Amino acid sequence: MNGIKVCLSGLAISFLGALPFGTLNLTAFDISASQGIVPALWFAFAVVFVELCVVRLALFGSERIKVSHQLGKYLFPLAILFLWYLAYSSFTGPISNGETIAKAGILMQMPSPFVLGLLLSTVNPLQVPFWMTWNKVLESRGILQSSKRHYVFYLIGIGLGTITALTTFIIIGAYFFDRYNDYNAITNILIGTVYLGFSFYLLFLLIKKRLKTNNQ
Repeated sequence: MNGIKVCLSGLAISFLGALPFGTLNLTAFDISASQGIVPALWFAFAVVFVELCVVRLALFGSERIKVSHQLGKYLFPLAILFLWYLAYSSFTGPISNGETIAKAGILMQMPSPFVLGLLLSTVNPLQVPFWMTWNKVLESRGILQSSKRHYVFYLIGIGLGTITALTTFIIIGAYFFDRYNDYNAITNILIGTVYLGFSFYLLFLLIKKRLKTNNQ
């Protein structure tokens, strides 16, 4: 019974966390609309794989080492640069040689949606503090216990929650597949704006963190 409870807790947190518009769900939508459901699912599987690795690392880090600070030190600059690249690719994708292209700009630059999912999810530095915070909340309430069985149920719930949320966007993207060419430029600009906005948000956090460290 405790295993089911921790599974449902992980499912609810990951599902609700993946629903607000962001880089991952909008990219899943765009891949589904431009390439189809199967490539979008590969993207989603890559995102879930990285997230589960991050959660396990966060669980390990909360027990033995302070991983959040160390990872953030390297991931923030990498994430900002990668998001700038994705934003540039999205903004330059709508028009090619004066004609509208059917495929999203970022997808033309990546070997596969799976690789894009791995990269985009890996360079998200906010995953570690997000899951470390929720891990502590669940542990303090006695829902998540330090045991292999609990961790397995917890990871299963998180994986199901994220894949369900992303699949929602994938299905919506597939619904708009027939008219994607009519909205290709708009979706690329929208997604590029999300990438750019998130990169500036990370830049703000990075500068704030560096100033705080220098003052101390």
